[in-house]
Amino acid sequence: MTSNTAADDHSSGFIDRQARREYAVLCLATFLIFFTNAHAALLAVVFQSHGMPLGDVGVILSSYGVPVVLFTLLTGAIAGRIGALKTLKIGVGIMALAFVSLQWTAAAFGSALTSRVVQGIGYGLLFAPLMTYAQSRLSQQRFVYLLGVFSSMAPLAQAFGPPWADYVFFTFGDRYLFLIGVIPALIGFCLLFLMRNEATASAASLFNFRLSALHGKSIGILAVFVAGSIFGFLASFMAGTLHEKGLAIGWFFVASTAAMFSTRFLGLNHFGRFDRRMIVAGGLILMGMGFTTVAASGTALWVAFGGIIFGTGYSVVYPLLSAWMSEGLPAAERSGPQAIFNAAFNAGLLWMPLPVSYGVALLGYQGALLGLALFGWAMAALLLLSTHRKHTIL
Repeated sequence: MTSNTAADDHSSGFIDRQARREYAVLCLATFLIFFTNAHAALLAVVFQSHGMPLGDVGVILSSYGVPVVLFTLLTGAIAGRIGALKTLKIGVGIMALAFVSLQWTAAAFGSALTSRVVQGIGYGLLFAPLMTYAQSRLSQQRFVYLLGVFSSMAPLAQAFGPPWADYVFFTFGDRYLFLIGVIPALIGFCLLFLMRNEATASAASLFNFRLSALHGKSIGILAVFVAGSIFGFLASFMAGTLHEKGLAIGWFFVASTAAMFSTRFLGLNHFGRFDRRMIVAGGLILMGMGFTTVAASGTALWVAFGGIIFGTGYSVVYPLLSAWMSEGLPAAERSGPQAIFNAAFNAGLLWMPLPVSYGVALLGYQGALLGLALFGWAMAALLLLSTHRKHTIL
């Protein structure tokens, strides 16, 4: 490769010409993998169709979050030794096998619980390495923008996966749901073998970068936990909120997804010049405003407007914080910080719905929405205050 070609690749945002192709293939693979994972939206219906008590269903669904967070933390050391791509392949393989095993285990509590826990292990192993490997394909030019586009593939799959799973289940029953549903993940798994392995960190450096690389970034880890906690309401309680208002869930979800993509594709490239803490604070403020709009409204158009506000805010939070965690680090030393960062996000996403459920029981859906909005605004205030300090260490 000539120096001019290499310079062109770096100016376009990729480390070389092959990385541009790998980025495109990885985007497709990510969409397919998360398309399969999005079938989880139908699991409660599937388990109940076998006569499983609602309490048992809740245990199976909530058990998923424990291995996800635990194994997300472990990926820092694993990916540091064998590479993010190899760790990603292992995670996708485990997740796909556990998912398809539900074809035979979904009717019994113990076996279904085992399948779901193993699926959580696979997901925990793949999430952080996926982001780490994607970042290793990018140069510093347009880094935040391209990372934001890539991180949109998972929510895009979440928008299409559940309706497809719903169609398959109510057309054919669960007889073919898991056998058909695993196909996208298997295609995505095969696409991963078209990638080059990235550099790995030496074993001696693994402990050091976990400590030093997060200096001054602790507030970012707290912020992504808060963002995950707020976002977790969507999967757990937003449908109930809108059903209580007599509205179709699409009014919020379609509007928020469209706003998220529009902001990431059109606006994210321009945010690099500003302090990331200020932009993330603004995103959290908008997420809270979106929730308060939904809480206060009773019409479809106002709910859609709340979705637009929420989606616009969330669109900047995750990619900017993820890029901040890797700032100043060579690609080989990003796996640890990304593992801790994504573990914090998943902890909020998967664990906070339990305490939020008590808030719903005490205050109703509107009260829970307002409480989460205040939670986000408090974090935004902390981020804005931290911009006046040269180093922020919690």
